[in-house]
Parts: sequence; C-alpha cells; structure tokens
Amino acid sequence: MLSWKYNPENYNADGNSYQLVPPGQYRVRIEDAEETISKASGKDMIKLTLKVSGYEGHIWYYQVLDGSTAEKRRNTDNRLGQIFDSFNIPQGDMNLENWKGKVGAANIKNELDNKETMRAVISWFIQRSKQDELPAWQEHPYSEPQPFDVPF
Repeated sequence: MLSWKYNPENYNADGNSYQLVPPGQYRVRIEDAEETISKASGKDMIKLTLKVSGYEGHIWYYQVLDGSTAEKRRNTDNRLGQIFDSFNIPQGDMNLENWKGKVGAANIKNELDNKETMRAVISWFIQRSKQDELPAWQEHPYSEPQPFDVPF
C-alpha cells in the first residue's frame, strides 16, 4: 500500500496547471543540457531544458547539429554562437555539463503545438550585451522543494 497523504486542494480541475509565459524577453536558466538524436533527421542534437525567470514549468529548446551543407553548418554555428553569447559559455565549449545552471536571456513567443495546445517557445537567444535592461533572475515561489506530510 502506498503511503501518500492526498491533499484535494492541490487538484486543478481545469487540467491546465501551468501558467503560459506571455510573449516577451526573459532571463532563462539552463536546467539540463543533453546530447540526443533528432527523431526527424537522425542527426545529433542538443536538447536544452530551460526555466523562465519568475515562472513555473519548463521550456525545451532543440538545436540540431547539421553540417550537411556549408549553409546548414553556418546556420548551426550561428545558433550555437547565440547560445554561447547569451549564457556566457566559452565559445566552442561542447561539454554540456558546463552549460547547466547558466543564466542567459531569450525572446519567447506563443504558438500552437501539434496537439493544438498553446505553448511558450524560444524565438531567439538575446545577446549578453543586450540583457542589462532585463530584471534580475527570480525563482518561482513553487520552485523550492515543498515539505511532504510523509517521509520517503
């Protein structure tokens, strides 16, 4: 038998328990960075799990590493350069462990996903030199671990 004390006040009957991040410019933090394979192209890919300042939940950003043509190589290097600059990661540092916890900034937009659900997505990463006007990083109040009624 499970030893969990259910609190019905935590149930969200609307089914949508997260707040959609409105379009705009925000500080974002890399919570996780992992190497994976793109299901669409079969190419190597970086998957970033990002936290948005002041909001609960995460946004995912996928960067496919495509060097199949000179143009695609330039585009991939340009996007990686934007990440390095925004998060103050040394250019060319592909050790993803070093990326975790870094704070940068991004322009966020809202768009429908393939299930017709509105989602916040990254439009682009903001250059470090243009982040001074943004508010300092803020944790969402529910981001801190909450105490449980039962020990684990």
